[in-house]
Amino acid sequence: MKINNHKNFTKINNEILENIVKFKFNGTQLRILMVVWRYTYGYQRASHELSINFIANSINIDRTRVKNELKTLIQNNAINVIKEGSFTQTRVIKFNDNYDEWKIQQCGNTKSQEVKNTPGTQKNCTTVDKNLPSSGDKINPQQRKEKENYKEKIYTSLFEHWNSKKIIVHRLLNQKRRSAIRARLNEGYTVKDMHKAISNYSDVLKSEQHYYTYKFNLEDFIKPKNMDRFLDVNNPFASLMKNEYLKEENNERFNERDEQYDELF
Repeated sequence: MKINNHKNFTKINNEILENIVKFKFNGTQLRILMVVWRYTYGYQRASHELSINFIANSINIDRTRVKNELKTLIQNNAINVIKEGSFTQTRVIKFNDNYDEWKIQQCGNTKSQEVKNTPGTQKNCTTVDKNLPSSGDKINPQQRKEKENYKEKIYTSLFEHWNSKKIIVHRLLNQKRRSAIRARLNEGYTVKDMHKAISNYSDVLKSEQHYYTYKFNLEDFIKPKNMDRFLDVNNPFASLMKNEYLKEENNERFNERDEQYDELF
């Protein structure tokens, strides 16, 4: 597709472009960096909330691979974590424009630069609450109880939100549903992601303008292949609209554009 509008662009420092090609980033890593540039520099900001799921959808690459490559970029100091993520908040990241600090092997070098993993400084790519002890930490019974209570509140919140939409109402929050929710959280989805996807799914089912009518149960809906379709980033209200309404919407858009044009003369 030919782009005739040259007014919209993302401003990247020439020195960055001249030097980034001298480092051995792989294809996925470069694509991730370009997404970070687009949603930080492209909006005149230094950092932004960018989830693994959002990046994976932006570059059409499996989220597990994105998770691993993003972790590598963070460990090698090409991406900096400004604020760790939690179950309810997406992690805030930024591109490190000081290329002297990158620990990526440079073209022409036969030996990889050493990655210094100072204890306590390595960034973890998974989306967890920084206030919760990791699974490898020694925690006392009280901490373990608080951790389990926190998780239970998340499961209950999503379960009640699902039932409130009356798609398929479940009587029990069983272990199968808890496991499905926990799996999505471990993959990097936030509670906010899942809440919004459920709401969008419910709105589409109720709308006469959309063709999607299949009703999932909760544990099946939140499988990535089903839930991803209803995330805001995938614009479900446009992608699932019936053709006749899509044409009407396009016609209205063209009419509005014509009216704005006419007002100029």
